[in-house]
Amino acid sequence: MKLSKYFTAAIAPAMMLAASGSVLADTADDMMMRTLGTTENIGPVLTEAFNVAAQDLTEEQRELALRCWRESSCETGHGSLTVAYSDGFGENVWRQLTAMEFFIQAVQSPEVKTIKYSSARGDATKAISDIRSFIAQRVDIIVMFADASEALLPTVREATEAGIVVVAHNGTSPGGEPGVDYAVSISENLCDLGKAFVNVISENVSESTGIVELGGTPGNSLSATWQACSDEAIAELDNVFYVDKADTSWTQEGNFKAVSSLLAQHDDIGGYVYEYADGFRGALRAYADANVEPNFVAAFRTDEQGLFCDWEEIADPDFKIFYSSGQNYQSRVALTAALMIKAGEDVPPVIQIPFTMKPVTEGMCNTSLPPETSVSSLIDDTMLHAMFDN
Repeated sequence: MKLSKYFTAAIAPAMMLAASGSVLADTADDMMMRTLGTTENIGPVLTEAFNVAAQDLTEEQRELALRCWRESSCETGHGSLTVAYSDGFGENVWRQLTAMEFFIQAVQSPEVKTIKYSSARGDATKAISDIRSFIAQRVDIIVMFADASEALLPTVREATEAGIVVVAHNGTSPGGEPGVDYAVSISENLCDLGKAFVNVISENVSESTGIVELGGTPGNSLSATWQACSDEAIAELDNVFYVDKADTSWTQEGNFKAVSSLLAQHDDIGGYVYEYADGFRGALRAYADANVEPNFVAAFRTDEQGLFCDWEEIADPDFKIFYSSGQNYQSRVALTAALMIKAGEDVPPVIQIPFTMKPVTEGMCNTSLPPETSVSSLIDDTMLHAMFDN
């Protein structure tokens, strides 16, 4: 394992005692296998990001990351770079974890002096205003969750023309061309993900099955991209068929309303495909309210454990869940890519995150952690408890 060039401290091997006396359970390779499903051919940016994630935080770094997360801005006391995270919507736990992954990565960088955060709260006009504010503040790096899609492109171009390194992650795109209009785009191959959702359902049903596609906020590029390809996969397979699709705004209440309506209209739903596992807990509530057994196969991008706890409690062999990865750590990869560019390294304009579809199995529910916690999060248990324990 190579020594990180851009971040402090060497990689600790498995089971080495940290300075605090805690045991580092995961090496970078352990983390890659747990989240990506591979350690092969992942490239220098991913390697660097996971090398940093495997390092134990000092108490000072831990406190600083928590302050950044709570106050949306902080000073590290070293370095010269100002880095900003422009979130299109930060008001659920998945987004809060994703922001914390960014903050942790930033506080471990000796180059970073100032860390800033903004949430547009799902408002495209505010997302544009937030980026313009970061331009006016002369930040060096903007990592963005581009929920507002093409509406952001003129402002993103302004940032790039001002010399700011802009990186989009998690499949959201401001339009334009990575490497030209902004520096880097980071995501899984979302088309392959949409097809993988459908394929895993097709492989785990015994008769012709109707599939519902759930999405997030209306018109977001993440849902639209994978759904276009899940549509193709459904059309190509003989044992599945399209039923309907609905927006959920990535909330449990949105899922409850959407699935309640779908259940009132359709009696042939045998599969669901969706980005957000925790949001789907609202869909299970809709099934309970309708007195309908959840006899379906569901495929998700993320892996919040609360849904897995529900699955264990329901204990119905006809209710099956498959998931890819929470992908909270893509914000780490995005910041790493931007820092490498600032250091003069060559970084490809498109970085794809490997993924695999995995079945939920007994024992994945950990009641000592918040139910919204992603199984694949790189945030350690101590920090998770500090974030969410009252």
